[in-house]
Amino acid sequence: MKQEQGFTLIELLTVIGIIGILASLGITSFSYYKASAAFASAEQTLHDARNAIEAAVVDQDNLPASVPLTNQKGQGQIQDATAAAYLPGLMLPRNLDFNVSYDNTCSNAACTKDFIQVRHCSGEKYIRWLRYGDGVEVKLEPSGSGC
Repeated sequence: MKQEQGFTLIELLTVIGIIGILASLGITSFSYYKASAAFASAEQTLHDARNAIEAAVVDQDNLPASVPLTNQKGQGQIQDATAAAYLPGLMLPRNLDFNVSYDNTCSNAACTKDFIQVRHCSGEKYIRWLRYGDGVEVKLEPSGSGC
């Protein structure tokens, strides 16, 4: 008589359960790393925007025109002409919500001269940076939600 070979139902269910547990752990870790990468992308965009601002305002006798609050959600160069002159060469990555404003008449602590807000749509937080007319810079703690 031939002896049957194979796995029992209990063995198969145990293996499927272990695979399910490992998959759920992997998905949780992946979502954490995805949010972390999104925040790093937003941080880098803020840093690049600040460098572009410094390049634009280096000549105090020839300041760029004021930029009203401008929003862009697409990737690539800034679409608004006045904002593009204020942020020369800045390229935005995809999945970002980018806001910028600039007031070239502001010269005291009572007004906000520069304002940047960056939110990545895959992340959970946005970053804000502002500079007052007297030169004091403030980078606010990340908060809020994505796009």
